Amino acid sequence: MFKRVELSGQVDNQALLDGYRQHQDADDITRTHLFNGRYENIYLDESRIPELNNLLTLARHHACQLLGEQQLHSGYWFNDMPPGAVTTLHNHDTDDELLSAAYYIVVPENSGDLILHDQRPPSRISPHAGELILFPPDLDHEVSRNDSEHSRLSIGINFGPPR
Repeated sequence: MFKRVELSGQVDNQALLDGYRQHQDADDITRTHLFNGRYENIYLDESRIPELNNLLTLARHHACQLLGEQQLHSGYWFNDMPPGAVTTLHNHDTDDELLSAAYYIVVPENSGDLILHDQRPPSRISPHAGELILFPPDLDHEVSRNDSEHSRLSIGINFGPPR
């Protein structure tokens, strides 16, 4: 089970991209999940990129609607996939997550599909910039190889009970 939500026109992807580029190499940025020479999770605080507040508000709204909840907590990270990179098979069922999502900022052609292992064969989604994809946190997923000449940038989000 997954849901696709179009947020184009509601989120300023250029502001997200510019903010990410401005702060991505700062010494105080946390990076985790080092696989194949690349950190899959890059954590930038909302104070550095104000447009994140708008995106997270919209994403929480859709997550609340999908789950029938009044309020949810969210955590997020950037995933910068350069040419040749993949995101390895994993899930987000590690704590109190109720729902997970990926929001796409920059998606060059042939930059990889989101592969959800929800059935046989798995579902392959070719996302586009401005799209939010929501899915269960225990759903195994991965991203196929970025065969473009440019990086793909997305934001992973987990939603859990209010704190």
